[in-house]
Amino acid sequence: MSLIATLIGLLSAGCAVKKTSRVSPAAVPPAPVAASAADLLARLDQQHQAIKTLSATVELNPTTGSVYSGVINQYHDVRAFILLQAPGDIRMVGQAPVVRATIFDMSSDGKEFRVWVPSKNKFIVGSTEASAPGKNSLENLRPQHILDALIPPAGDDTGMQYFVNQERESARIYYVLNFVTGVTADSSAGQLSLTRKAWFDASTLELARVQFYNAAGAPVEDVRYSAYQDYGGVRYPSEIDLTRPEEDYSLGISVEKATFNQPIAADKFVLAKPPDAEEVHVGAEPSEVHGSGE
Repeated sequence: MSLIATLIGLLSAGCAVKKTSRVSPAAVPPAPVAASAADLLARLDQQHQAIKTLSATVELNPTTGSVYSGVINQYHDVRAFILLQAPGDIRMVGQAPVVRATIFDMSSDGKEFRVWVPSKNKFIVGSTEASAPGKNSLENLRPQHILDALIPPAGDDTGMQYFVNQERESARIYYVLNFVTGVTADSSAGQLSLTRKAWFDASTLELARVQFYNAAGAPVEDVRYSAYQDYGGVRYPSEIDLTRPEEDYSLGISVEKATFNQPIAADKFVLAKPPDAEEVHVGAEPSEVHGSGE
């Protein structure tokens, strides 16, 4: 009897420490919405085509060690003004708080970029295709990277094939649209190459992330989108996080104010070289550039 009593006591003790965990309703992700690869491609194209121009006031949050930190790490609450016109024109001016002195001024017409850094007295000019000179170099400040993040490219590129798969990250489900090249017109495949991934939240079908890859399959840019809001009829993320691993820089962009599809004068995209600035050419010698002031 003593043995039975002991076993009953042990079982009772075990029951006493048993714990049941329940997942709160808030932690359970919403059910996925059915969507085909063609549906996702149409959403990507629609979002791309919905943006003709953008005028925005944003806050910049560079990570420690990035090239942007090297320029603005002595400041807090750095504000930037962005002008953008599809397909390739962008101008971004970063200003210090309170006094609003210019920290950097950047522009690109899709072919050539220009960057003016007053604190370094440097005016950097180069082709948007020029390779980056090295980690944390000022020459890595490329307005075209910002443009690609602000307006994700459409999915209807010539020669691009695509397929969809599902991924789970932080308890959420995503549809991932994978873009590959290397498939010919007769559907025969040679050496396939992954060029881009577009992640969609499966519960809302909103674009959550875009990853870009080079010809060797290495990641070159990773952009995450969150906190979508309605800006005068255009639904757009208010939080954008851009990472460029090869150039070792990351940049958070918090949208404070945005106006879409209003006319922007062409001269707003012209960045002239200050007379006493040191001119630095990146890559091949640039062709004659409008508004050089030289």
